[in-house]
Amino acid sequence: MSSAEASTSPVQDQVLRAAATILGQEPFVTVTLERVSATARVSQEEVTARFASMHHLGSAILDHERASMRHIQERVADDDDPLEQIVHAFRLVGENLAKDIVVRAGVRIAQESRREFPERRLDPFRTWESFVDSQLRDAVRREMVRGDIDIGKAVRLIVVAGMGTKELIAVRGNWTDAPELLGNTATDMLSLIVSLA
Repeated sequence: MSSAEASTSPVQDQVLRAAATILGQEPFVTVTLERVSATARVSQEEVTARFASMHHLGSAILDHERASMRHIQERVADDDDPLEQIVHAFRLVGENLAKDIVVRAGVRIAQESRREFPERRLDPFRTWESFVDSQLRDAVRREMVRGDIDIGKAVRLIVVAGMGTKELIAVRGNWTDAPELLGNTATDMLSLIVSLA
């Protein structure tokens, strides 16, 4: 159980996982609390006592996903090497995607159903762009990357490569390979800009 799951009750967790199972296959706007209730094998009264609407349930899934990503950034902060932080973070994202269906549902909602949550600024690209930018600028200060690199472009390419790898994993459904594939993507992209000195 991830730290993001630890604060939910068993019934809430059951409902979140049931919803995530459905949302892994279908768009958010097509899913109803009734279907979630049936999938979770929890009465509709119990579901609505915890989640008044699909919007509330979707928000709980997004909160879970956000907490898991925040936890990743906290974990990699212990790494002294900023480039290793990027690789470690990508690998941990892969682990979350491989092991936590609620995280996968949150990522899908953030990408496909942003308009259903206008009160949130759902922009996964910007979140990871900020993280990678910070680490690369630290690496520049330490002279760990080549001096001729445009950091802004490098950041965009690394994040786009990571997001593209995640999409490829989703299309193929090979979630168990996500840690290795995302870690390798970060390593390969960073190998293009590390200092040759």
